[in-house]
Amino acid sequence: MIRVYLSGPITGLSEEEYTRRFATAERHYEAAGYEVVNPVTIGQELQKTNPHPSYEDYMKADLEALATCTHIALLDGWEQSEGAQYEKREALKLGLEIMQYKEIGGKK
Repeated sequence: MIRVYLSGPITGLSEEEYTRRFATAERHYEAAGYEVVNPVTIGQELQKTNPHPSYEDYMKADLEALATCTHIALLDGWEQSEGAQYEKREALKLGLEIMQYKEIGGKK
């Protein structure tokens, strides 16, 4: 089973914008039959037990999830995100396959 971790910019975007972008990518990969790991969902779960998580808390949870995946999908703008760049480097160390996700016209 292909398990895809979504990686892209979150910091600097509105919650509405990054939630929409990651949800769109999640639907795309689920429709293709992949199991999807969405860091937005991971962050929401983290906030249930830690109402004020730090950036490091988010990244720790995300990297633990990344390690369970077979692929990483890089969303538009990942190059400008320090977190997504780090996730890509970690994915390469883990031997994950790298995929590019391009959102076209606001929809994919």
